Amino acid sequence: MPSPQYLIAHACFGCRKSFKVAPRPDYVAICPNCGGTLHEMGRSFKAPPAKDLEQWAKVQALFAAGFRFFSYRSTSGPSLPNRLADVEAFIRDNPAHPLRVAAPNQSFKADGSAAA
Repeated sequence: MPSPQYLIAHACFGCRKSFKVAPRPDYVAICPNCGGTLHEMGRSFKAPPAKDLEQWAKVQALFAAGFRFFSYRSTSGPSLPNRLADVEAFIRDNPAHPLRVAAPNQSFKADGSAAA
């Protein structure tokens, strides 16, 4: 019997929206709003309001550093930062954090904005 399919939160940093997408190998999820790439955030990701530019920048900076939002409550490690101003130090001080599961994404700058 095949395992049940579940949905994972993906974010569009351009639109500042989140969508649930079923995971598939070698599939690039596309934003239904703008046509840009959706980024897999994890099952525990809760998108900030679209108007909250600082929180979206914080989420994008954490994503760029390899952090994903999977089973946050069951991990051992410091809580993710609440403010964008704290992200740089948090990333530097937590190289082996349990939610840092991906390689850093060089297509984003250190502050989370897209590289040119």
